[in-house]
Amino acid sequence: MAVLYTNPAISGAVVASSLKISLPTANSLIEDFTRLGILKEVTGSKRNRLFVFSDYMNLFQSKK
Repeated sequence: MAVLYTNPAISGAVVASSLKISLPTANSLIEDFTRLGILKEVTGSKRNRLFVFSDYMNLFQSKK
């Protein structure tokens, strides 16, 4: 899902729109990516969740 490199913090609606798939399909894809450890849910809520591609984001963090 190349969209993660341009949007490393993403919602189901963004995935659905970017890939031109239904929201349930996007949520299923996100669920799979979360289970594989690729995405991490950061909102802690059941609705309007936001997921982060943390391994990619960590590449840009300063390590001191």
